[in-house]
Amino acid sequence: MLRSATLEITITSILGLFSITIFASIWAIFGPINSAFHSVLLLLSILLGLRNKEEFLTLFQKTKTFYVAFPSTIKALLLISSFLLLAQSATLPFIIDNETYYIQTIKWLNEYGFVPGLANLHIYLGQTSGWHITQSVFSFSFLYDRFNDLNGFCLLIGNFWAFQKLHCYFKTKIRLDLVFGLLPLTYAFVFQFISAPSPDFPVYIFGLILFSVYLESHVDNQKETFGLITVLALFVLFIKITAFVLFLLPFFVLIKQYEVNKKQLFKMGILSSLVLILFIVKNTILTGYPLFPLTFITMPDLNYRVPIEIMDFLFSQNIMHFFYIPFGTLDATPLSDIMVLYFFRNGVDSIVAIATIVILIISPITIYKKFPKQNIWSIYFIFILLLILLVFSSPQYRFYVYFTIFFGLLLLSIVLTSRKKILALMGLSLTLVALLLFVPMSFNRLTNNKSLALNSTFKLKNLLIPEPNTNDNQSYNYFTKENLTYYSPIDYPFFWITGNGDLPCVNAEQVTYFETYFHVLPQLRGASVKDGFYAKKTNADD
Repeated sequence: MLRSATLEITITSILGLFSITIFASIWAIFGPINSAFHSVLLLLSILLGLRNKEEFLTLFQKTKTFYVAFPSTIKALLLISSFLLLAQSATLPFIIDNETYYIQTIKWLNEYGFVPGLANLHIYLGQTSGWHITQSVFSFSFLYDRFNDLNGFCLLIGNFWAFQKLHCYFKTKIRLDLVFGLLPLTYAFVFQFISAPSPDFPVYIFGLILFSVYLESHVDNQKETFGLITVLALFVLFIKITAFVLFLLPFFVLIKQYEVNKKQLFKMGILSSLVLILFIVKNTILTGYPLFPLTFITMPDLNYRVPIEIMDFLFSQNIMHFFYIPFGTLDATPLSDIMVLYFFRNGVDSIVAIATIVILIISPITIYKKFPKQNIWSIYFIFILLLILLVFSSPQYRFYVYFTIFFGLLLLSIVLTSRKKILALMGLSLTLVALLLFVPMSFNRLTNNKSLALNSTFKLKNLLIPEPNTNDNQSYNYFTKENLTYYSPIDYPFFWITGNGDLPCVNAEQVTYFETYFHVLPQLRGASVKDGFYAKKTNADD
């Protein structure tokens, strides 16, 4: 079902990651992603490798041919950028979500798989992403405890793809190839996401590749293109539910080329159903809500379902907008004020938001004049739809910035066409990346987040030993609350933080807060943590 007639290293790697993610998701329903899983995966890999030996050899030879055909300048830029991204992967992660739930999510998957009611211990653990399932496979936790950088591999294959596109532009002068070939100019921004398994990052890279395949869907191999677009959209959706708008793209292709693609519908329907079932099963096991964080469909008979009061509080609009509007004031704030507060506050968020507004205004003119025959209008309208939906839910730039990047590169491709200028800017971009990677800097003026205030720099020892998965050298206390014993970080002001604590781990302040304000207490459902957790109702007067 996932075989590709067009052998190409980037697409083949993504299809492989998707297949492994689906297999691991099924496995996690029944047990941990540990050495037993890898034994089975290794056996399957050997069998499939033997069966497809010729295709693998052809793929290797084709990749080698691509690389050899690159001019020396592109080869040098490719090698330098690849070294820099590998070096960035070895540095300390500084995304705050890595400390709140990425590390813990992956540890739970490695040690237990999907645990019933895990979100009752820490609500963020209910957000287990398909990308965290993938990372749990490539963490190899039974061998080493510092493999936490799947995003680095994601950009590694995306980097090769981008330079392929740039090389194709220099040969054919097809402007769309230049759009995607300019991706390395964004590395000073996107590099900040690759030292932790943020599920936003693969959405950026796979989303851009999806746009590329979609915009080429009018050419040869239309049947395969429809299937590929569907698989890419499914993978991105399983990674991040906020990217659901991308699933409109395969529908657009189907409508335009129905007679060509109708025979693919059955296979794509089966695959889509499998992904949907896994999404529902994962959410139901972890939270009791099949479409978590949506609560309009519940499983009331499950004794581990997260209390609706907690769901209504943590996923309310007040909380979703709390990062820029004072809590409790959203209902009294006019929409115009909300937009001004979001787009014109200080920091990186405001810079990205203002750039997005400018790009949205200019892009229609550019599309009309320079790309009249491409399907870019549909991507533009999907972007508008996503922004409208986010304004009323959670307008954080990380949910839409890959659209901003795409249309920004689209505009840049109009003014930047000279080979010398492109390569010179590439060199400047990588120089800036190197400065950010090797020179300590402060970003206090751009963010109030202490975790983002200082960049993570590469050290000589990182050539052999990568930095730990956490940027906080925390100590932990051991607490007991009725039948629950857990580890809690000591003296950490942000009570969602769990870091790299042993399982089960949750901040004691968080446990106290939920007991005080929601009158619930996480408790074991059985004799072991693998039996899961439920929210025990406590006396409000206690």
